[in-house]
Amino acid sequence: MKLTIFTKIVLVIFLLLVSTLLLYYLTNRSSVRLIKQEIQRVKLNELTFLAGDIDNNLSKVSSFSDFLVLDKDVRLLATPSFLEGDFELNKLKLRVSDKLNLLHALNNWNAEFMVIYDEDSSSFSSTSSSSKLSELYLETHFRPFWQYEQTGDGTYLTYYLAHPYTFRFDPEEVSYVVRAKIDTKNVLAYLDRAKGTNDNSAILLSAAGDVLASDTAKLPFIHELTSRLEVGQEMSGNRLIKLDGEQYLVNFTALSNFKDWYIADYTPISEVLNPIYANQRLYYFSSVFLLLFSILLALLLYRDVQIPIRKLLWGVRKITSGQYSITLHQESNDEFMYLFERFNEMSKEIKELIERVYMEQIRSKEAKLRQLHSQIQPHFLYNSLAFIKSMTELDEKQAVIDMSISLSRYFRQTIKFENTYTTVRDELELVRLYLTIQSLQMDRFVFTIDVEEQLLDMQVPRLLLQPLAENAILHGIESLRMVGDIRIRGYSNGEYCELIVADNGCGVEPGRLDMLRSAIYYDTDANTAWALHNVYERLRAMLGSEAHMELANGELGGLQVTLRWIVVREQEGTEIC
Repeated sequence: MKLTIFTKIVLVIFLLLVSTLLLYYLTNRSSVRLIKQEIQRVKLNELTFLAGDIDNNLSKVSSFSDFLVLDKDVRLLATPSFLEGDFELNKLKLRVSDKLNLLHALNNWNAEFMVIYDEDSSSFSSTSSSSKLSELYLETHFRPFWQYEQTGDGTYLTYYLAHPYTFRFDPEEVSYVVRAKIDTKNVLAYLDRAKGTNDNSAILLSAAGDVLASDTAKLPFIHELTSRLEVGQEMSGNRLIKLDGEQYLVNFTALSNFKDWYIADYTPISEVLNPIYANQRLYYFSSVFLLLFSILLALLLYRDVQIPIRKLLWGVRKITSGQYSITLHQESNDEFMYLFERFNEMSKEIKELIERVYMEQIRSKEAKLRQLHSQIQPHFLYNSLAFIKSMTELDEKQAVIDMSISLSRYFRQTIKFENTYTTVRDELELVRLYLTIQSLQMDRFVFTIDVEEQLLDMQVPRLLLQPLAENAILHGIESLRMVGDIRIRGYSNGEYCELIVADNGCGVEPGRLDMLRSAIYYDTDANTAWALHNVYERLRAMLGSEAHMELANGELGGLQVTLRWIVVREQEGTEIC
């Protein structure tokens, strides 16, 4: 295949752009990987520093507990019987309380120190709280490290020491206990202050699944995030965890004085890489802009010839497909401008010509309808008036009343010419009145109407069924020597509708039936079946070229006329026939 100059230019531009994008992609991927590694290193260093500071503070508080458990005043208070009177005892209690208050003020986390004695269940605290030795679960609490406790009034970090100092698991040997207690709110406040310019402060988490965080609103999210963190045997490290479509870098390091607990932080990767991604999007946008600009420059070479010809071809195809209202525009002052103007004039003239022919066809059909109506009315009216005259002379008042009522209702229906369409319901009512009047006159035929409910509100041309009913009376029943039977049926299967008019007359011979069909379908004989021909013409003109009229000898013995057309569904969901 031979390539045009335009195709070659576009191909070269495309290759240059693709090679540039590929080079940028490789470079950008390396940069992102290096940035992620640097973020992990920096975050882990910050976390290690915080863990060391927490351990130092916990060591400081635990050293205060060591001091208290060995203090001579605290030990002396455990054996008040050796003191000389209540005055010495009170002075000793005052000194112990001062030491507890001093140690409470010296630590950074407002740790509460309490000494609990066994002899009289008394206790001394740096705050107003108190406790009893019997309330302590010594085997559970006494560990050589800080522990996490949950009580009714909050959560705490606790550290226990007992005297004798060598006590481990025999509560009977305990004379007193020193307890240091730190409210976790103080630790979390310290972590919140230490976050600096970071959006999220560090959190504390345990191997058992407990989580401590200063931002309580994010606790459900933090629980979900840390539940996916598999620490294992590592003392420190980091993980990339994807949650809710966002990727987070989670760093953690173990606390040496707080066994099975870790300090951790999390950072959304997108927050760090957003500037890089923004720069990446800017580069891609610039590349696309350059591509479009280059293509535009190439298109300018063919604008004065190729584009106008394509427009003309497009317009010709539209006219060929039946869209005659198409208009072409060309903002240039050359030969193509002249061609476009002539093309638009031609399209306009074709559209006007088609509209004139179409309107002429509609007027012709309406004229035929009015002509048919005028032909039906006089003959029918004369017969009805003659019947009324005869019944009056015979003093048949009820017959006169029935005829008058039916005749008035009939003509009230027939004079409605506002629309050329009516509903099947109104058309059936007109036919019912017509057949009622005829049955009063002839008194030797019966009729039935059986039409499905879903057809009754469909739109059909006016005077569609009356000519068929009149034809059944004149050519089918009038010559019979027995009671005539006219049946009108209608149904729809969702795709097409059918209305059937049948009688029990003598029927039509096959040769005569072919002549009737030719006269109705092709108008070969203006004096034969002109009424059925008018119905057939209006049926196709108003309900589409697929509408059809079928003539055959029916099951009743006489002629059966079937009207069939396709159901058309409008946008509103209603059905039009």
